[in-house]
Amino acid sequence: MNENGVKIFITIAVCATIIVTTAIIGGYYYNMNDRNRMSQNIENAINKGVDPISVKCAYETTVNSTCIAYAATAAAKAK
Repeated sequence: MNENGVKIFITIAVCATIIVTTAIIGGYYYNMNDRNRMSQNIENAINKGVDPISVKCAYETTVNSTCIAYAATAAAKAK
């Protein structure tokens, strides 16, 4: 590789490192904000008399047995 090729390689390596680092920091920041918003909403729900489990289940993105059981009991109570 000549000198110009080395400069291009270093530039690409630095850019890739910046992109990966930004993605990691962005993901961490998003996750922390999501958890903080959920905890604030749970506190507000408790103060208003709303069941905090329903607020927690509203934030779930995966299948959760607690939320399934809560939904089943809430549906049974509604009948």
